[in-house]
Amino acid sequence: MIPHSDFILNAFIIFLPLIFYRPFHKSKNPLFVYVSFLIPLIITMTFPVKLFDSVLDLRAIPLVIGSLYGGIYTTLLLFGSMLAYRQILGGIDLFHYLLSLVPTIVLLLFLFKIYEKASARKRMLLVCGMCFFLRVTVVNLYAMFEGEDTFFISSFVPSLPVIIMQCIMAVMLVFMIEMIRSQNRMQEEIIQAEKMKIVSEIAASVAHEVRNPLTSVRGFIQLLSDPALDERKRREFSAITLEELDRAESIISDYLSLAKPQVERLEPIVLEEALAKASQILSSYANMQNVEIITDIMLPATVYGSKSKFMQAIINIGKNGIEAMPEGGLLTLTYTVNEPNQTVIISIADTGIGMSQEQINRLGAPYYTTKDKGTGLGTMVIFSVFRGMNGKIEVTSKKGAGTTYFITLPLTQQA
Repeated sequence: MIPHSDFILNAFIIFLPLIFYRPFHKSKNPLFVYVSFLIPLIITMTFPVKLFDSVLDLRAIPLVIGSLYGGIYTTLLLFGSMLAYRQILGGIDLFHYLLSLVPTIVLLLFLFKIYEKASARKRMLLVCGMCFFLRVTVVNLYAMFEGEDTFFISSFVPSLPVIIMQCIMAVMLVFMIEMIRSQNRMQEEIIQAEKMKIVSEIAASVAHEVRNPLTSVRGFIQLLSDPALDERKRREFSAITLEELDRAESIISDYLSLAKPQVERLEPIVLEEALAKASQILSSYANMQNVEIITDIMLPATVYGSKSKFMQAIINIGKNGIEAMPEGGLLTLTYTVNEPNQTVIISIADTGIGMSQEQINRLGAPYYTTKDKGTGLGTMVIFSVFRGMNGKIEVTSKKGAGTTYFITLPLTQQA
């Protein structure tokens, strides 16, 4: 009868390489594979299962599987280590034992390329066959070299059920390894797909952000083509066109710096000037959409942050408001100062199509948009900019009655 403790110990040790499989699979290092399978090889030889006056260990499983997954160098190291340790254990003719191993080693060398290209099911069959072949050839060849003619009948045949169990355990180990391999491949494919998705989203974001200044440039160029335009207006529009082109270049530089982030330049932002400039930039696009822009400013106020990003966010909100008024309307930019709380509330209101409460709740979520051709990245950038300025943003809207953005920012004493 098989001692349960010895057999359970051997069965547990056989599956130890599963713990190390992920790192050795990624490293592709034969030495790492060798160490992973050497441990169960040595332990199973040290604590064999005694059966019918003979000793049965499960060394064939780590020996065969480690060789097939590790390659020729791992095979030579595993077989060499097994021979050395078997000599230490004693009670064996090492030369006869080596001769009995030769058919298995030759067959393994022949199977390397076949195993590498085989499917998971075929690998399980090959390992099962190799484990059975190793046990049959090694034990019986060694017995023949030792002159034990009756060994096959007296000891080998009765141990066949245990040998078959050994083959089943080998198949189970390969099955688990192949499952891990499949999961690793799937994970790598998912990571690759995520990387491609991020690249496409960044490209869409760049296109979205650069489109805003280019739209303004297009509008001002159309105005500059008017022969009735006076020289002062022509110089003013030319200057704004150049500024918008510089802003487009700055946006592209910001996205390029994602790979190598740089410290942002923070500075005081005079709201009166910033909103007036945003209104001027949006004016050409608003004229094209038959939208009137009103800037209602009563008190001076200054906030602190990145001026370029602040302008980008305000223009994004304004442009979204203009696009929400396909039949024309009114866009209002204003702010109020709350002296006790040392905050300023900027409001940007349109008289457009409005949004439902569900749409408002989802604003600022990655890649959510209410536009047919939008990316959702512009709104996400808006929320990110104002959060970065220690502010908050609230949106009120009603279907058919327009939308208002309330942006609360801390005041700064710097002017």
